[in-house]
Amino acid sequence: MNRRGCCLLLALAGSVVFTAASQSVGTWKNYTSMKDVQGIARSGSSYWAATNGGLFRWREGSSEFQRLTNAEGLQSTALTAISVDPDGAVWSGSATGFIHVLQPSTGLLRIIRDIATASETNKQINAITVAGDTVLLCTDFGLSTFRRGKFEFGETYTRFASIPAGTRISVRCAVIYGGRVWAGISDGFSTRGVASAALDGRNLLVAENWTLDPLGTDSPLVLCLALANGRLYAGSANGLFDLEPGGWTEIPAFHGRAIVSMAGFADHLLLATRSFEVFSLDLSGGFRRIGPLLPFIPTSLTANAGGAPVAGSLQGGILTLDSAWTAHIPNGPNSNQFSSVTVDANGVVWGASGSSTGAGMYRFDGQTWTSFMKETSALPVNEVYRVSTACNGSVWGSMWGRGVAEFPGGGTTLDSSHVYHYNVGMVGVADNDLGGAPKYIVTSNVVCDGHSNTWFSILGALNKNLLAVRKPDNTWRFVPVIYNGTKITNLVESAVDRVLAVDGQDNLWAVVRDPAYAGVVCLQNQGVVDSTARVLITSANGLPSDNVQTIVVDRDNAVWVGTDRGIGIILDPANPLRNGAIAAYKPLLGITVNTIAVDPLNQKWVGTPEGVVVLTPDGTQQLASYTVDNTNGQLIEDNIRSIAVAPKSGTVYFGTASGLASLTTSAAAPVETPGGLRLYPNPYRIPAASPLTIDGLLQDSQIKVLTASGSLVRDLKTPGGRIGFWDGKDDHGADVASGIYFIVGYTEDGSIVKGKVAVLRK
Repeated sequence: MNRRGCCLLLALAGSVVFTAASQSVGTWKNYTSMKDVQGIARSGSSYWAATNGGLFRWREGSSEFQRLTNAEGLQSTALTAISVDPDGAVWSGSATGFIHVLQPSTGLLRIIRDIATASETNKQINAITVAGDTVLLCTDFGLSTFRRGKFEFGETYTRFASIPAGTRISVRCAVIYGGRVWAGISDGFSTRGVASAALDGRNLLVAENWTLDPLGTDSPLVLCLALANGRLYAGSANGLFDLEPGGWTEIPAFHGRAIVSMAGFADHLLLATRSFEVFSLDLSGGFRRIGPLLPFIPTSLTANAGGAPVAGSLQGGILTLDSAWTAHIPNGPNSNQFSSVTVDANGVVWGASGSSTGAGMYRFDGQTWTSFMKETSALPVNEVYRVSTACNGSVWGSMWGRGVAEFPGGGTTLDSSHVYHYNVGMVGVADNDLGGAPKYIVTSNVVCDGHSNTWFSILGALNKNLLAVRKPDNTWRFVPVIYNGTKITNLVESAVDRVLAVDGQDNLWAVVRDPAYAGVVCLQNQGVVDSTARVLITSANGLPSDNVQTIVVDRDNAVWVGTDRGIGIILDPANPLRNGAIAAYKPLLGITVNTIAVDPLNQKWVGTPEGVVVLTPDGTQQLASYTVDNTNGQLIEDNIRSIAVAPKSGTVYFGTASGLASLTTSAAAPVETPGGLRLYPNPYRIPAASPLTIDGLLQDSQIKVLTASGSLVRDLKTPGGRIGFWDGKDDHGADVASGIYFIVGYTEDGSIVKGKVAVLRK
């Protein structure tokens, strides 16, 4: 590898504050959890942390954090290693092999792609060590050198000592000491130890120029290397070793302890163990434990200017020690898992974590994330895998095993009286932990009809009452779904995004996963609590597949059905079995559709395992597509699990297993009462790369651009929502002259909104 890394200029982002009117259309943001720190490095009074959700900096003694994610230029947020070089540049490596080099003083971010684009399968960066002009990059397939001065790769070493050629060697750590390079290596099986080679001009690509020394008799896995007291130490999964003239010698006091990280200094060595301990080892070999046990699993270690330990941890962020350990974590969601996303009536974003190893549910008001878990709230379990907005602005979390939790009116707290399961009469599947009682309640997404009935379904209920209904008087009913006189046995399973939907006539639609009736049913109940499915629609009727993933009703009352083989559109829900009542969107045929969201302009946002596709209201044209590649990583992951639209702002949220991404769009709901237009940027300098944003339009407005004297400059159509655009040109396509211009939005009924903008022609 000898290619140079590419560069892009970056201004470090501070705390994220969402204000729709101040953000331009097309702005991406990422929201991730940075609780899991994989590596930590100090630069003066600042600490940089490589996390599973990106990079952050914390200034000692403050509560301020600076964060970088894909939206700020990172190519991956799954960071695994970090180091700071003598010039203050921050080097971070990722699980996918990308290396980022950030110069905080200028905001310059350089991306090194060579390892990420290599042909190897596992390309994780395990450690980064800076030694003068040389950077040692420890990867899952070898040891690479990089020259800082020339900003280019040197050599990559993949063969060590007598290990047979072709053996894949993972390098966990590396240092330069005593004229040699030392590396902790493993083949993933029985071969492991410390490989070393002299830096005397020999060709280190030749395996014979390396030696391999095991640690002790049982050769434990080498986890870290550090220089301290003028000596070299190796931390392993089974103890601590130092390099003596005769070879590696175990330090008996640490036998049996897994040394996960070390930090070396002139007069002592700090080390952290997997048993939540931090020790200091001095020049004479004396050691002492520092402070109480760590409250979280340590992953990495450094020290402050006074020599006190500072640890990176899983779930606890950065840990500092006074009389006790204190956690420092940027505000964010509790997890990067977003299996489901919804937006409530106030524009607050809610997320669910998943059906296994869940982390509860989260709430984001535009400035602050709040997480709800069983340890800190009335949630009975952390496996919340669906979130929904239903009647009266309530938000519901559907749990994998303990029913549903309701936040009335989109409230900020949860109490046990709004957690519903067998306490209100639900019957689920047999719970072996409860002696086989049918108390394991798995619920679907929650919907509201026009009669204020709240509906959801129950997975595999033993009594076959698959539908749960809370009526407006707060009474509950549980009914089966009957088709042709037979009770259907199952509607929902975890793979389905939205199981239920309600059309414009208050008819309930449901996805069916019962093999005998797989497809979509409609009760045609018009808001009445009923149990008879009068229509069953399958691939025989025109759906692309019977394996339905999601169902949603658009603003024209068409029912959109996403399947594992594309989209079917039920154009006539009142008579869905007539000829021509179901259309297929042909460009997506054969593509798995995970989720569909409808924006205020009735455009469809389709989430797939391969990114996002935006369709016109009728589905006949593709307006846009977004992938990790074509957004330069700002769409945080291609496998989109859930999409939600904030109608008031037009912001679209994309839930993935790597975090939440958002995109500001022009698809904002129109204002309901006339007011003043917000025009930005103002003044507007032309020619410009981006058009003037006209914000505050009534529904289906047209726009007139007038001079200060009242002459018509331009007559424009708008997308139909709150936001329109003007490119600074007249009707002939020429840039207008500098001056004051009036922007007037008007509708067919004579309603008017207006504003003015100063145009400066360059």
